[in-house]
Amino acid sequence: MRGLAKKLQESSSNDILLDTTYLLPFIGIEVEGIEEGIYAKIMEKDPHFPSFLVPELAGVIVKEAKKRMLDELPREVIDSFNSIIFGEEIKLVLPEGTDLEIAYKIIKLGWSDIFDAVLYATGRRMGVKVLSLDRSFRNFLKKNGFDHRLLLSHKELFE
Repeated sequence: MRGLAKKLQESSSNDILLDTTYLLPFIGIEVEGIEEGIYAKIMEKDPHFPSFLVPELAGVIVKEAKKRMLDELPREVIDSFNSIIFGEEIKLVLPEGTDLEIAYKIIKLGWSDIFDAVLYATGRRMGVKVLSLDRSFRNFLKKNGFDHRLLLSHKELFE
């Protein structure tokens, strides 16, 4: 069974791993610097999302709803969240021990965001490009000898 799960997580050249930032517009949260039309291009690829980052996505949803003083989460937000988690368009990637090993090395060197570290580690393990707007993380990776070129913005990916 483990072999099957591993086979399902093997990557193709069309695979990309998404940072949480790129999922926010799917649930109705605008992100500065990401144009609406970019999502059609992302969906032409084979988008993946680390399951380890689902709590981060949920946290952003709740924080945004609280900031907007909503009485409850809108049905569209719940449906969009469920579509990301249970749908077939974006594939969730389960973590492996090597992801934690790499993430720990990054955290030990001084990076404080475990979600960024796991995102990078998962992309590295899968051998795929990671769609992220986080330039400071990319610079940190470069400074510390990691392959920072795995991280790309949508503009860089689709040039």
